[in-house]
Amino acid sequence: MERYETPWVEAVIRLDASLMTEAMAMLEAGIWTWSAEQGLRRDPSCLQLLGLDGNALDDLGWLARVHPDDGTRLAEAIRACQAGHSQGLRLEYRILHHQGHYVRLEERVRRDAEGGLLGVIRHLDASLPQHGDRHDTDPLTGLESRSHFELLLDERLASESGSFCLLQFTVDHRSKILQLFGEVACDAMMAKLARIVRHELRREDPFARWDEDGFILMLSQTDRLSGLEIAERLRLEIADASLLPERPVTVSIGLVQSQNAEQIDHLLARLASCHGQAKREHNAVVG
Repeated sequence: MERYETPWVEAVIRLDASLMTEAMAMLEAGIWTWSAEQGLRRDPSCLQLLGLDGNALDDLGWLARVHPDDGTRLAEAIRACQAGHSQGLRLEYRILHHQGHYVRLEERVRRDAEGGLLGVIRHLDASLPQHGDRHDTDPLTGLESRSHFELLLDERLASESGSFCLLQFTVDHRSKILQLFGEVACDAMMAKLARIVRHELRREDPFARWDEDGFILMLSQTDRLSGLEIAERLRLEIADASLLPERPVTVSIGLVQSQNAEQIDHLLARLASCHGQAKREHNAVVG
């Protein structure tokens, strides 16, 4: 029997617009536009990159989700395009996924002759080596890992560059939160909490995920009284934040000030004692 095949004929035509949506999904990419008249408009494809459905972000805006170490750089670059100081940009940054972990995106922006912006965002392939990717960070929060923090602490004690304060804090009743809301919501809550605290700290202050439900941070050139004021401010800030629907999240904070020629084991033991007392009291600062 004679076999007939459709000939492979190439033609250049404008394809149906609906195919563009499918193509963006296949490429794991999203688009947005900005103009002085209409403001910023994001296509739902942007939200899909973050695991969100629908046509609107949740309680966090796009820039609010960007990792604290990347947010200022991204905002300044976009403002430069809006003002006409730059005709475009190409940046990589980390952003908080709806499931509570950070994903890495590449954003490209082009400014047109009328001053409008067109932005294209895409997921970077996790299998490829990424610029700045480190093994000393916590994958959920993007903070320093415990082992890296201990290394920084050991170096700081050896440097004898003045006293500092250590703060260790734990989410109260995390097991109950996990039971009520599930692992995904609990992880997202921990990542959002980390962002709130990171925003309140100086860039040079080391901040790490210490264990499953807790964090630790170092306040350089800070005495005990100043450290207690900062700890109390963080406690109130976290309690006032909407980290979970219709349920406040509180933390218990322990604080110590380093002593001259103190060894790391002794310092961490003193911190654990204060932190343990704070956990027994719940939603408290002890130092």
